Amino acid sequence: MIPSEKQCLNCGTDVSDGKPKFDAKAKFRGLIKYFMYGCGALAVLSLFMNVGPSFMTCVIMTLILGLVLSSASEMMIDKEGK
Repeated sequence: MIPSEKQCLNCGTDVSDGKPKFDAKAKFRGLIKYFMYGCGALAVLSLFMNVGPSFMTCVIMTLILGLVLSSASEMMIDKEGK
Protein backbone atom coordinates (compact mmCIF):
# COMPACT_ATOMS: atom_id res chain seq x y z
CA MET A 1 0.00 0.00 0.00
CA ILE A 2 1.09 3.56 -0.57
CA PRO A 3 0.64 6.19 2.17
CA SER A 4 -2.17 8.01 0.33
CA GLU A 5 -4.45 4.96 0.22
CA LYS A 6 -7.21 4.91 2.84
CA GLN A 7 -8.57 1.39 2.25
CA CYS A 8 -7.00 -2.00 1.72
CA LEU A 9 -7.44 -3.14 -1.90
CA ASN A 10 -7.77 -6.82 -0.91
CA CYS A 11 -10.23 -6.74 1.96
CA GLY A 12 -11.65 -3.18 1.80
CA THR A 13 -11.03 -2.29 5.46
CA ASP A 14 -10.22 1.28 6.40
CA VAL A 15 -6.61 1.95 7.32
CA SER A 16 -5.80 4.54 9.96
CA ASP A 17 -3.22 7.16 9.14
CA GLY A 18 -1.24 6.54 12.35
CA LYS A 19 -1.49 10.13 13.53
CA PRO A 20 -2.75 10.58 17.09
CA LYS A 21 -6.15 12.20 17.36
CA PHE A 22 -6.71 15.37 19.37
CA ASP A 23 -6.66 14.34 23.02
CA ALA A 24 -8.29 17.07 25.11
CA LYS A 25 -7.77 15.14 28.34
CA ALA A 26 -4.01 14.94 27.88
CA LYS A 27 -3.83 18.63 26.96
CA PHE A 28 -5.85 19.55 30.05
CA ARG A 29 -3.53 17.46 32.22
CA GLY A 30 -0.51 19.21 30.65
CA LEU A 31 -2.07 22.62 31.27
CA ILE A 32 -2.69 21.80 34.93
CA LYS A 33 0.92 20.59 35.23
CA TYR A 34 2.26 23.89 33.85
CA PHE A 35 0.02 25.87 36.19
CA MET A 36 1.25 23.82 39.14
CA TYR A 37 4.90 24.43 38.22
CA GLY A 38 4.16 28.12 37.74
CA CYS A 39 2.55 28.38 41.18
CA GLY A 40 5.52 26.57 42.70
CA ALA A 41 7.90 29.03 41.07
CA LEU A 42 5.77 31.94 42.30
CA ALA A 43 5.89 30.49 45.81
CA VAL A 44 9.68 30.53 45.74
CA LEU A 45 9.78 34.03 44.24
CA SER A 46 7.29 35.35 46.79
CA LEU A 47 9.81 34.61 49.54
CA PHE A 48 12.18 37.17 48.04
CA MET A 49 9.82 39.73 46.45
CA ASN A 50 6.73 41.57 47.68
CA VAL A 51 5.14 41.74 44.22
CA GLY A 52 2.44 39.19 43.41
CA PRO A 53 0.48 36.79 45.58
CA SER A 54 1.58 35.87 49.09
CA PHE A 55 3.65 32.79 49.87
CA MET A 56 0.79 30.92 51.54
CA THR A 57 -1.54 31.58 48.61
CA CYS A 58 1.03 30.16 46.17
CA VAL A 59 1.71 27.11 48.33
CA ILE A 60 -2.00 26.36 48.78
CA MET A 61 -2.66 26.74 45.05
CA THR A 62 0.31 24.48 44.27
CA LEU A 63 -1.06 21.80 46.58
CA ILE A 64 -4.58 22.08 45.13
CA LEU A 65 -3.27 21.86 41.57
CA GLY A 66 -1.16 18.86 42.58
CA LEU A 67 -4.28 17.10 43.86
CA VAL A 68 -6.17 17.95 40.67
CA LEU A 69 -3.27 16.67 38.57
CA SER A 70 -3.06 13.38 40.45
CA SER A 71 -6.82 12.91 40.21
CA ALA A 72 -6.74 13.59 36.48
CA SER A 73 -3.90 11.10 36.04
CA GLU A 74 -5.81 8.45 37.98
CA MET A 75 -8.92 9.01 35.88
CA MET A 76 -6.89 8.67 32.68
CA ILE A 77 -5.49 5.33 33.89
CA ASP A 78 -9.01 4.03 34.60
CA LYS A 79 -10.25 5.03 31.14
CA GLU A 80 -7.23 3.51 29.38
CA GLY A 81 -7.68 0.19 31.18
CA LYS A 82 -11.27 -0.32 29.96
